[in-house]
Amino acid sequence: MAGRPLTKAELTAQRSREYLMRQQESFVEKHGEDLGAFYFLLMLLQTYGKKAHKRGDTATLRALAHDLHAVYLKHTQ
Repeated sequence: MAGRPLTKAELTAQRSREYLMRQQESFVEKHGEDLGAFYFLLMLLQTYGKKAHKRGDTATLRALAHDLHAVYLKHTQ
């Protein structure tokens, strides 16, 4: 069943997801399951945190800090 062609924005989002999935697989392959997932999370935090900081988006920065803190708590308790 052929659907409609994807729009430019949909193609960009799809390629972005595919790139992130390849990055995650690469980190896991190089460093193992837990450490690879952690490095991938740090990469995401750095990328999205930098963009949010440039925009002045404090809500996104708070959400990223909350996510990082949750990972810290999960692995220290």
